[in-house]
Amino acid sequence: MNDPHAAIDRDFDAHLDRIREFLRIPSVSAFDGDLRGTADAVCELIALAGGTAAPREPGEKRPTVIGVIDGPPPTVLRYGMYDVQPAGAQWTVEPFGATVRDGRVVCRGAANSKCALAASILAFASVQSPCRQVFVCEGEEELGSERLGAFCDAHRDELAADYALDFDLQEQPGSVFAGVKGLYELELTAGGGPDVHSSRVAEVPEPAVDLARAIVELKERVPAANITWVLAGTPEDQSRTVVPGAARAGIDLRFDEPVDLPALRDGVQLHVTGEYPAARSDPDAPPVRALSEALRRHGTEPLVRPVAPWWAPYHVFGGIPFASGGPGSAGGAHGPDEWAEIEGLRRLMHVTYDALALLAETAA
Repeated sequence: MNDPHAAIDRDFDAHLDRIREFLRIPSVSAFDGDLRGTADAVCELIALAGGTAAPREPGEKRPTVIGVIDGPPPTVLRYGMYDVQPAGAQWTVEPFGATVRDGRVVCRGAANSKCALAASILAFASVQSPCRQVFVCEGEEELGSERLGAFCDAHRDELAADYALDFDLQEQPGSVFAGVKGLYELELTAGGGPDVHSSRVAEVPEPAVDLARAIVELKERVPAANITWVLAGTPEDQSRTVVPGAARAGIDLRFDEPVDLPALRDGVQLHVTGEYPAARSDPDAPPVRALSEALRRHGTEPLVRPVAPWWAPYHVFGGIPFASGGPGSAGGAHGPDEWAEIEGLRRLMHVTYDALALLAETAA
């Protein structure tokens, strides 16, 4: 049998070109982004790896893709996301240029998570898959994956699998997770009346002050609450000297177990705008062991953790054993100059093959 790792190394430069081409697609799901072209690009990657795939939601702007790469048992369900955050400011390179700099690819989506998705598929353009892989790839992870659960329930027969894996580059290489936190998205609102001249500050309500007190109170009572934005008045027109009649703040809150959200004072209202469930697997389950051993084989000591500090939609796996993690280094997710280490992508391809091969050995 040909050496699968030699084949991956032989083809790596071509794989890197395809990864960079995939990154250059500006697959921003926010602002009602149309990502049908990116979904087609995911299907093309799976086809290059010898599989078949198609978007499964005609008419949707961000369709979910189901793909299959055939192989012997077991069947491993592979999750992937192809959407990214908006570029934002402070970049030193073109955000969607896939620039190579100092051994890294710098691009929105490099760390989270288009590089890893493409690399972990393209490994099988060089070598035959050691097991059957089923892919479910979505374009709305950055929007909270609100449709994914219902989609997976409707296609459960096609997505039936023995195990699930999500390969990714890590800020701390070698991290292996057997679970993820849940996530609340919250909005605090105060006031609701018109803005008034600031000379009347002593005689009118101050919703911005009430909101600030409520934020401090919420942080004291629920330290995991993260303030993502605060808005009062019209920051875009600083010439207006007014007492804002309304104020709002956005909060995200990751949790291990559901949290009793507190009532707030001074008329500040707390609204749950999104709730996303946690997911757990056995830290000693076969996917965790296989991914850990694959990392060791390629020079990275695994760091197995029961729960990741972030959320991902692993509840859609339907209760089968799963793991998430990988080698390499990546960083800057959601920020400027997001990057992925090129040699880390190479290692990820090797680790992907070995983890699946080890799972195949358990089924033999």
